[in-house]
Amino acid sequence: MVKKYTLLLALCLPIASLADEGMWLINSFANVYMQMKEKGLVLNPEEIYNQDGPSLAGAVVAVDGGMGTGSMVSANGLMITNHHVAYGDIHALSTPDKNYLEDGFWALERKEEIPIKNKSVTFVRKVVDVTDEVMFLMDSIFPTGRMGPFGARRVYSLVEKRHAQAENTPYEPSCYSFFKGELYLLFYLDTYTDVRLVGAPPERLGAFGGETDNWGWPQHKCDFALYRVYGDLDGRPADYAPENVPLNPIKYLSVSTSGVQDGDFAMIIGFPGRTARYQSSFSVEQKYQIINPIAYKSRRDLLDVMLTRMEADPALRLLYADKYFSISNYTDYARWENICLRRYDVAGVRAQEEMKLQQWIDTSPEHKETKGNLLYRLAKGYAARAQAIRERTYFQEAWFRSGELYPAASRLNAVTMNMTRRNIPSVQWNDSILTFFVNNADRLYAKADWSTERDCFIKLAPQFVANVSDDLRGQQFKELIEQHNGDARALFTWAADNTVIRIREVLEHFFSTPRTVEEIQSDPMVALVSSVTALSFNNKIQEIDKTLGWDTDSLETLYARMIYKMRKDQGVAQYPDANSTMRFTYGTVGPLSALDAVHYDSRSTIRGYMEKYDPDNFEFRVDNKMQTLIKAADWGRWGEKGELYVNFLTDNDITGGNSGSPVLNGNGHLIGLAFDGNRESMAGDIHFHPQYFKTVSVDIRFVLWVMDKYAGAGKLIEELTLVRE
Repeated sequence: MVKKYTLLLALCLPIASLADEGMWLINSFANVYMQMKEKGLVLNPEEIYNQDGPSLAGAVVAVDGGMGTGSMVSANGLMITNHHVAYGDIHALSTPDKNYLEDGFWALERKEEIPIKNKSVTFVRKVVDVTDEVMFLMDSIFPTGRMGPFGARRVYSLVEKRHAQAENTPYEPSCYSFFKGELYLLFYLDTYTDVRLVGAPPERLGAFGGETDNWGWPQHKCDFALYRVYGDLDGRPADYAPENVPLNPIKYLSVSTSGVQDGDFAMIIGFPGRTARYQSSFSVEQKYQIINPIAYKSRRDLLDVMLTRMEADPALRLLYADKYFSISNYTDYARWENICLRRYDVAGVRAQEEMKLQQWIDTSPEHKETKGNLLYRLAKGYAARAQAIRERTYFQEAWFRSGELYPAASRLNAVTMNMTRRNIPSVQWNDSILTFFVNNADRLYAKADWSTERDCFIKLAPQFVANVSDDLRGQQFKELIEQHNGDARALFTWAADNTVIRIREVLEHFFSTPRTVEEIQSDPMVALVSSVTALSFNNKIQEIDKTLGWDTDSLETLYARMIYKMRKDQGVAQYPDANSTMRFTYGTVGPLSALDAVHYDSRSTIRGYMEKYDPDNFEFRVDNKMQTLIKAADWGRWGEKGELYVNFLTDNDITGGNSGSPVLNGNGHLIGLAFDGNRESMAGDIHFHPQYFKTVSVDIRFVLWVMDKYAGAGKLIEELTLVRE
């Protein structure tokens, strides 16, 4: 039986005409549905997902292609998601004079709403099983089974094009693979691009606790933001235009004001990005031993440089706020993921299942002949690759992601490659071949502080030199470091201080006269970048595989498929890894016993704001207005027995992409927004632990209180359908 904790059974399951794999999943869904009913679900399956009529799924949208999740909450196109999903938009709109990150933003009139360039929200309108069709095309086009890196995409495009033409659909068909190619589903997507910011609390509410509280509990974040979705006069997607009208969605969510209690049913619908729960023990060990430690150290060093600068200069804090937020989120995750991988012995759990897999393979003559040495080869392949993977990770983290200097120099190097390919002897400032580079450089100068970028590069790049062998660094790189007596820090300081990219005026002056390929490549940063390429690291790994006689990555994919086949053969219900398609998870509200003698309640209250308040800590600021409101304790209709609850815990199963997902009660009414996991769940992308995995959500009543009492945005509340059970 699928436990109530398990993640992401596709919402498209209760549909007709599925192939064998899809029908097997429907049977699994039937078992899950009965468990949901026992826990408090009141709805019928078609009220959760129904492609022929209104359902909860019809109110849930992928934000920016799945970077987050939102939900429609009014008949006038109002959409709610997390503040941190909207953070990049709020940051981009903020200026020192109109700092929406600091002050918040509220559009109480439609004319005040701000269109967001390149913003999109996507509805799932229909899902069709195309497994047989995809597999037929793969066998026809690639009879040897070797598709290459873009082979699957080629097949998907053919399927998508055929269905779009045959049905003359207004929606965009998009094909996705499940269970590493055992099941293929075609999602019909409806994407709206006229999306306008309506409301967001200031960062000190929306991100209260900042990096310190990230992934922790208890939290006290008012993590929400509001947008409005617009369409043309017929309600169809259209680019921004003043005459566009708010979308009247097929379905929007009602909002519950009843609150939550321990044991209450909770369901989450959203667009989780990626999980790896069919990963081998060898792959888990690689992440634990190599990838996460390097990523954490490199990104922590990067953040420390940025934070020092940000704390010294409010203008730099605004400039780097979005970038710092993005980097810090994964940095903390990598650290806690390793703690959880060790604590729950995830590699050991996988190894135990691999013993069962080997036994299952050995019982089948066919499997034993073709896959009998699968685990042996995986073990040998990962061991042989370990040093090469370590070096590639240092290239990615300490070199490629060392800040903005590397990508800027890489783009300038691309200009020289273009010149060589087109046989152009020289270029200067106004030549069209420089246009793309100059435009990107201008954006860089606008969004980055060069002194900060210099310090980031000098801090990280020496780690690359110390941990990557000479054979992966080109001749020019070797010559330059020899010129600096092997002192990597001295080399990178010289390169950063002398590159023409460092200042726009210097760059423009450099190209004021025609420059040859040789002159451009003599720039110290271009020389370094062109001398070290990702191709050399990938080639080294491929050479190792060639020596072994097999592709370890392909064996990892085969392993996942064999685990799936074994579980299916043994009647073990399972779910596909997340891949940014719509999924749901259900569970209950409840407390957390995190460690021996450490117990947390399931709900946090407004009291936490003043308990954590620290005027000297940017992350724990509480402004005068909030302090006055808290002291007055006027919770209005949003309180409960004299308390105002802020965040709560459920044992739902989410991952990145679920941010902003609606948390729904048994009647399908909105009770909160998912925004985080707890630190004890940080192995969740690889392994779900039913006892410790928790989802952190903002109580919708706290959202309404902030809109009502703090922001004075009662007019927006009037758009909502409030219910009290």
